[in-house]
Amino acid sequence: MFTSVLRPVSAKRAFYTSYTIGGLFGHRMLHGSSVVASHASLIEKWAAETQKKRVVDHDAITASPLNLMANTMAEPSVEYKGGVLPAHGTRLPATWHHLFFPPRAVESDLAADGYETDFFPPEPFTQRMWAGATLTWPRDRQPLAVGDDVFLVSSLDHVDFRAASRLGDAVFVYLNKDVYRKQDDPATDPWVMREQRCLVYSGHNVDSAPAKTLRVRREPEFSMQVMPTPIHLFRYSALTFNSHRIHYDQDYCINQEHHPDCLVHGPLSSTWMITLLRSHLADKESMALDDKIRSFQYRCLAPVYMNQPFTVCGRRTSPQDFELWVVNHNDHLAVKGSVHIDA
Repeated sequence: MFTSVLRPVSAKRAFYTSYTIGGLFGHRMLHGSSVVASHASLIEKWAAETQKKRVVDHDAITASPLNLMANTMAEPSVEYKGGVLPAHGTRLPATWHHLFFPPRAVESDLAADGYETDFFPPEPFTQRMWAGATLTWPRDRQPLAVGDDVFLVSSLDHVDFRAASRLGDAVFVYLNKDVYRKQDDPATDPWVMREQRCLVYSGHNVDSAPAKTLRVRREPEFSMQVMPTPIHLFRYSALTFNSHRIHYDQDYCINQEHHPDCLVHGPLSSTWMITLLRSHLADKESMALDDKIRSFQYRCLAPVYMNQPFTVCGRRTSPQDFELWVVNHNDHLAVKGSVHIDA
């Protein structure tokens, strides 16, 4: 039986408390109410303070990272592979914004798992997983392109505290990542693109395996199989300057976070989903996805592991909408998402 009580603490949706038994995160008895209340109070105070925070990062959309990403993904519809660099003005493909605004931190400022500590909740919530994201591109802004000088404003949108989930008490942190051009004023100008990122934090040494598996009950109209090799994961980590140890440190994965092997990055899974759709539209409809895309949302439901093949699937659900998903090597649903495009 699934029971949930959701209480907004402030009008700004800064913080939610959710007491959950069962559901997606498995079945667990509610533990001591004093512990739950203590954790909830701790996160409520942290969220209230963190909502005041804005982190601004500057970067430039340059040609070389796009070429290296194209070589990493080997996407047929992207022409600037090998030694060919994209020309000035080339549009930044959807999800490739992860190539820019890397964490600019020395190693001693990183968390124990190798990840940056901006917007990191307090102890005991130290184990992090990527839960998904929603990407939005407004129709009235010119898309990002090679040659743009840009800046990113990161802020906390809201926090969802979930008590007694499969992960124990867990904190879902929703961050807005808003990209502007150099000349823009965030106080008056709309962003060029927004990623609302969801990260989930739990206590250390929890069991990270999914509580239950989901079978896919739909047939794809188009699909591709991917083998996530150690080289592929290394290249993506290097390109995005991602030092999260779950993607390359096998000993850490197995002995600290209790996974069977290194994990495929959540945003890399999303990039494979968009790669599939971009290639399909280019091949079957001569359509440039990046001229049309307006939104892309996805949720990570189960881990995808290195050296275990997965299948990326898609189908059209309306003239302007597509359903995308990833099926792992056990034929279980790992990631699901959707894309909306202009007519």
